Amino acid sequence: MTKYTTDFKINAVQHYFKGNISLNELATELKLSDEASLKGWVNFAKEQVLEALAVKHHRRRYDLDFKLKVVEYYPTHAVGVSKVAVIFNISASQVYSWDRAFKLGGLSTLIPRQKGRPSLMKKKPVKSTHQSALSLSEKQAYEEEILRLKEQLFRTEMERDILKKLPPRSDLSQTKPKH
Repeated sequence: MTKYTTDFKINAVQHYFKGNISLNELATELKLSDEASLKGWVNFAKEQVLEALAVKHHRRRYDLDFKLKVVEYYPTHAVGVSKVAVIFNISASQVYSWDRAFKLGGLSTLIPRQKGRPSLMKKKPVKSTHQSALSLSEKQAYEEEILRLKEQLFRTEMERDILKKLPPRSDLSQTKPKH
């Protein structure tokens, strides 16, 4: 069960948007333990709509493509975990766990696993009429390499931009020493 209802969250955010009250004052008025929850709700409502604050009572399953989009977006954009979570409408802990799993185990850790007890009956093999050009492991290796290169490109571009903002070394060497 969730601690705060959807209506409570929406009313709190609407009260904040009406203005003239700080997050700290509103958190105190609503008897919240801290303003972090309220700040998260407000940021979430700014990025999405108020209905996105609805309490989710079911477990969602995410396919590999969606997980790859999240894992690719996080390191290649200069935003934090919570911002990525808001953009993709998932929890911040989910973004962090997928990113950590990908860094530790690669693409194979993001593949959805079948839940529940395994079947006792053996399944008949499915006859495929055509062979895929690449095996799954080769595809995984290519996807991992692409993501790694995108991260490296992003970091290199950031370093280049920082170095562009620094004054040239020739300007530093031309300063006259003080006597």
